Amino acid sequence: MKKRVITGAALVAFLIFILWLNIPLVDTLFIFSISLIGMYEYNKAFKSAGYNIIPFIGYLSCVPILLMGLDINPERVILISRIIIPFLLMYIFIYSILRKLKTTVVDVAITALSYIYIPFLFSFLKLILMMENGRLFIWFVITGAFACDTFAYLVGCKFGKRKLCKDVSPKKTIEGSIAGIIGVIIAYIIIYIIAKYCLNIDLNIWIVMVMAIVSGIIGQFGDLSASAIKRYCKIKDFGYIMPGHGGILDRCDSIMFVAPLVYIILKVYMFM
Repeated sequence: MKKRVITGAALVAFLIFILWLNIPLVDTLFIFSISLIGMYEYNKAFKSAGYNIIPFIGYLSCVPILLMGLDINPERVILISRIIIPFLLMYIFIYSILRKLKTTVVDVAITALSYIYIPFLFSFLKLILMMENGRLFIWFVITGAFACDTFAYLVGCKFGKRKLCKDVSPKKTIEGSIAGIIGVIIAYIIIYIIAKYCLNIDLNIWIVMVMAIVSGIIGQFGDLSASAIKRYCKIKDFGYIMPGHGGILDRCDSIMFVAPLVYIILKVYMFM
């Protein structure tokens, strides 16, 4: 527990430093780096389970995040990557059949999932940062995920009795899940107060509350999705880069699911 708290505090301090720098290129390189590490952890997990996936496709799919740091329309970069990556996968699949390689349809499917699961979801962090007031909005993603994990963990360990999804993650409880959602609501209210009274950014409190509740739920599905992959591959953690937390995918599983949701809700709200 002590190691987990120390690592978590160090991680938050590092994120504050990155955001304080306010250098778009640094943001891009950071998100690109965690995408590459996440891809490595993903590939390693499925390789340990005996699958012959295609690593270079996964790593190549992270490049659009790097391109988003250039003076290019980010939505256009995502659209192009959606076209190029599937065609590459189709080419690899056809090539593997003609050449009678060991790559199977399941291997290709797992490779395709890596593109959607890692760089595509991570790219929404960059999209949020590119929005007006994006350096404030990104905290909806970060604190939402961290608050949900922390409240769910503490309450679940102390009061948890009813299992939430024992086939996927035996330790998670319904009590912890509810506490996680409450934790997100509290975190979002704090961000709302800071935005309104310290930064003079007027947000709709009801939009913030809806975003908090949905983020609290979706973030837990992100956690359960990562747990499902680990359980399937028979591994405890994706990696060991963060003592007490595991790998990038262990720590960012909720963030990856919350980021697209926050981006979409904020975009809709701005057009209202």
